Amino acid sequence: MYKKMIALLLSVCLLVLAGCSQVGDVVDKIADSGEFPVEVAGVTVSARPQQAAVLSPNLADVVLALGYETQLGAVSSDCDQGALSSLTKVNASDVQAVAALEPDLVLLEDSQSQFAAGLQEAGLTVLQVAPATDRADFERLYSQIATAFGGNSGTEHGVAAAQSIFTTLDDINRIVPKDRVTTVCYLYDLDSAAVTGDQFASTVMSYAGVTNIFSSLTGGAYDFESLRLSNPDVIFCAPGVKAQILADSRFENFHAVASGRIFELEASLVQRQGRTAVSLAYEISAAVFPELLEENASSAPDPIDNITSQVDAQTSGASSAVTYTQLNPGDNNDEVQTMQARLEALGYLEGEYDGYYGTYTQDCVRAFQQANGLTVTGVADSETLALLYSEDALPAAGQQP
Repeated sequence: MYKKMIALLLSVCLLVLAGCSQVGDVVDKIADSGEFPVEVAGVTVSARPQQAAVLSPNLADVVLALGYETQLGAVSSDCDQGALSSLTKVNASDVQAVAALEPDLVLLEDSQSQFAAGLQEAGLTVLQVAPATDRADFERLYSQIATAFGGNSGTEHGVAAAQSIFTTLDDINRIVPKDRVTTVCYLYDLDSAAVTGDQFASTVMSYAGVTNIFSSLTGGAYDFESLRLSNPDVIFCAPGVKAQILADSRFENFHAVASGRIFELEASLVQRQGRTAVSLAYEISAAVFPELLEENASSAPDPIDNITSQVDAQTSGASSAVTYTQLNPGDNNDEVQTMQARLEALGYLEGEYDGYYGTYTQDCVRAFQQANGLTVTGVADSETLALLYSEDALPAAGQQP
């Protein structure tokens, strides 16, 4: 039934993103030699940041998705992500307060140029990064931030993380109905501000199975006449705007008003480009296509069957009946994190791990293979994983069996 299936899909989304959010393997930190310095958007980052300051909630979201939060020392006060709650909060416009923290890197959006000059005058390394606008630009955003935090090897990890997020968006897109066109918009207010085609949220809308009526506009601005003429099927809006719409006589003949299809979404869902992008796609598709949540909907299409199989495989434990899918260096997902946890339990991996199959994890796999009489490759093939999760797995020397 679709309700179960859409829940499973969301579970997979979160699991996949929990994995792909850990692109920077904290355990697998390569020595700075050869990794730094790097040049990103014309700025030279001389060494791996250890106490960076991120002054944008959107960029903080991307840092979290990449798994580099352990390299942060401070964030702006509007970064409300729970994972950042223990960090020092600072007013992004207070240049002196930011400078006093002596961050080894300051990350700003390109729209925050008014702060950059003062921070640079204070001797700080300041990197301004533009938000993504579409799928291709999403990879640019992730690779730039990953390079700044992870060095030369971080670039490909950033691209892989961006691609993984879009793989999840593709999964959502596969299950939404394709037999009709549903027009939507997202309004910040009733007269001027909305999601336009040059903003990443418009791309997410398309993956959620809907068409943004403002896709041909740019700059986040619209006029009421264009809204009236487009007369969208569904209106998404910032909290508080729905009541304004219902009280405004100009909206009396709107399809969305007549059908009761006005939904409020927090602006942060629309503006952030980390794991939040998947949450936005899910919220839109669930609101526009409520039949996906009905208990007695028809059987699932093949893509959902595949996703359900993934969930079953992730929750099946070490059953001998499981056929394990090979994991390779460079992979970044929940399966890798599960493998790392098992390697740690057997004494082959020490310290933190986060779902990225880097060189340290590869060395741990080699050590396990050697100790257990397997061909030593560093690749976690099906045979290696089957033994790793079995009761016959031999622990590292000096560890209790």
